[in-house]
Amino acid sequence: MTFGLILLKFEVIRHQAFADDLAILTRNPKHCQVLLDEVDKFCEWTDGLRTKPSKCHCLCLGRRNTRYTSYDPGLSLGGQCISTVTENAPFKFLGRKVDNIGRTPSLEGIVDSFLNDLNKVDSQLISNVKKAWIYENYLTSRLNWPFLVYDFNKTLLSKLDAGVIKMLKLWLGLALTADSSALFRGSNSFGMSLKRPSELYKHLRVSKRYILGKSHDADILKSFIRQDENDKYKIHAMNLEMQNEWLDIGDFCIPLALKWRTLIYDWSPALLKFYLNAFQMTLPDQSNLVRWGKRTEKTCYICGKAVGTAKHLLVGCKVLLDSGQYSRRHDRVLEVIREAVSLSVARAQKGITTNERSVGFVREGSRATKSNVKPYSILKAASDWTIMMDTYEKQYKIPEDICASASRPDIFLFSRILKRVVMIELTVPWETNIPEDHTIKVNKYYELTNELTRNRFVVDLYAVEVGARGITAKSLYNLLKDLGLSRTHINAFLERTSKAALVGSFQIWLGRERSLDSGGERITRIS
Repeated sequence: MTFGLILLKFEVIRHQAFADDLAILTRNPKHCQVLLDEVDKFCEWTDGLRTKPSKCHCLCLGRRNTRYTSYDPGLSLGGQCISTVTENAPFKFLGRKVDNIGRTPSLEGIVDSFLNDLNKVDSQLISNVKKAWIYENYLTSRLNWPFLVYDFNKTLLSKLDAGVIKMLKLWLGLALTADSSALFRGSNSFGMSLKRPSELYKHLRVSKRYILGKSHDADILKSFIRQDENDKYKIHAMNLEMQNEWLDIGDFCIPLALKWRTLIYDWSPALLKFYLNAFQMTLPDQSNLVRWGKRTEKTCYICGKAVGTAKHLLVGCKVLLDSGQYSRRHDRVLEVIREAVSLSVARAQKGITTNERSVGFVREGSRATKSNVKPYSILKAASDWTIMMDTYEKQYKIPEDICASASRPDIFLFSRILKRVVMIELTVPWETNIPEDHTIKVNKYYELTNELTRNRFVVDLYAVEVGARGITAKSLYNLLKDLGLSRTHINAFLERTSKAALVGSFQIWLGRERSLDSGGERITRIS
């Protein structure tokens, strides 16, 4: 890597070059265009080098209200326009795709692309053994770089393994019921020594650890040590049959912040005990009691039908669902979210927030200072914002002048003046079911969203989830952030919603073996 400085009309221009790649950084788009023209002239002068505008990208940041936002500067190279890095058109840098605000792509896309390549190989008119050879010597090499730079979770690795095993068994004529380890064991163990994606990932993580371990950066070394310890726990959890769900929910959930102040002054010892055991799947439910040799019947004590696991009791028991226990827990969490919405409406009406998105940056070598810029919010100032909430005991109906529909999102926020609607749908599922439930809720209100759009309303739909064990999904954080709340308020509401769900589940747990007075309906044991 080379680094140079060029003086252009009293401005220092920084450029970085590696092999045939060149990066130019300027404070003014005009100066950048001047340098691009000079680069193009230089390449023509060499009579051998050529620029390739189709592979060039630019990212231009302009100040607006003391914040920086990206825009198209209109740069060109060799008479061709240079594409601008945006959210939908990311730039690939050292194998990582980055958009205009620094986000990386979804790892599901990498997995789906690899599985699609497997299907393409399968469709070729060549022998099955050659297909297996292509997988071993070509397709697996395409995973090397993504495995090295991205963090794949257990779910995605399992999806890769399942797709590979299915194809290899088909290509090599191995019975579907045969142990798949025969494909991946070494030749000394009477195997075929093929590469398994999950094992390849582990090998490349070792390589990454070695590379990071050679770093002279103290922060990198500290991060390396912490990550190494965490990986030991992850490897241990992978060998556990039941207590490894936490490996799968990290991509879409926010870990619960167990602060000592909260544990000592806010949580009871019984609530903490319930949370820890519920999360580790070690609650004394019917299933575990049978496993531990303390009971002989593992059927649910309430419905008498399904296996009495903690998951069934907290989210899957039909009797508890019909009696409204789950709904009351749901409404307890929903009330906290309604308070957040009310606060956001009040802040918008006072002009504390703005509906213009912006990105803040800090100059290298300086510290971030407190800014007076208004935080972004999906809500604009209006005097007629109306909040409608659907609960177990009280339902609402969408005004007919807005939309004639029987659908009722949990929270329906609208303004006739602004012609804007915000719909919030809450789910309190088992944490591992959050992605599936999120998709179901979004699809549920597809028709209502289209109908509101046809009525010329701007619609924002938020499907948010708070796990039954108090683990909040990132979808809730995104909602609170888009409502324009401060970081302090966001953390406070996340903590409150988490506790509301956990307390609701704890109450359900406490009533598992006795009659419960559920506000008019009595739940009794079914014998």
